[in-house]
Amino acid sequence: MTLHRLALLGALWATLAFPARAQQPTGPAGWVQAEGYYHPVTNDFGDWKGLGLQLHAPVGSRTVWDLTGLVQEAFNDRGVWLGAGNRYQFHRDWFSYVAVGGGTGQYHLPDLRTDLTIGKSWLDRRNLVTMVSGTYVNAKRGYSDVALQGSSVVYLPGVAIEAGGRINWSYPNAVSSGRGFAAVTVGRERHRVLVLRGSGGGEGYQLTGTGQTERLFTSWEGSIAWREWVSQSVGLVGRVEYYDNPFYARTGLTLGVFRHW
Repeated sequence: MTLHRLALLGALWATLAFPARAQQPTGPAGWVQAEGYYHPVTNDFGDWKGLGLQLHAPVGSRTVWDLTGLVQEAFNDRGVWLGAGNRYQFHRDWFSYVAVGGGTGQYHLPDLRTDLTIGKSWLDRRNLVTMVSGTYVNAKRGYSDVALQGSSVVYLPGVAIEAGGRINWSYPNAVSSGRGFAAVTVGRERHRVLVLRGSGGGEGYQLTGTGQTERLFTSWEGSIAWREWVSQSVGLVGRVEYYDNPFYARTGLTLGVFRHW
């Protein structure tokens, strides 16, 4: 089992993913979002399809809660995922983000995933943010993952640039792999936001239900995500992505609607 194919779940925490959580609070106080997606997969591995619901809810001036629900089919395996995350600003320049979730099904969704992130803002304008994360995944069929990740985000007028890397150990046998990623976010809240993201590198195990477990291979992916406001509080979201490894390729389209308050 690898952490990479859980990237879709990570995206469901928020369309803008990590930069949105790291940035100092601006824009809307909270939002709820509903999404649907379909990903054709080559070589008869089984297409991905699903529906997701997210809630991003600030509580007071220091705490934000994220709640996520997902019903999906992937690699011919059906399951339900439920997750919760908490961002806490415990100092002017320091914050934490803790997330936990789990899923049903035969092999695709893990039984448990936990994430812990510590972040710090730098410079006079606090527009440089660095983050260090740890992840543990208890997957199906005796597989598990432990990962460490580091990243940095710089916020400039109208654009945010993020880059980072991850080291992952997949068990059994402590199969190690590494991966790098970069993202650029342009636009502004209440109007339009566009995110371009790419990543590449190694993966340890991947459970696909084909009778064998894909092991220690390289892959790459790219995506474009956008949020379009149609009024002051309602908007549309979309994401297109492409993923490729030696066994199959996956092309994805996600569409949804959100409401801010």
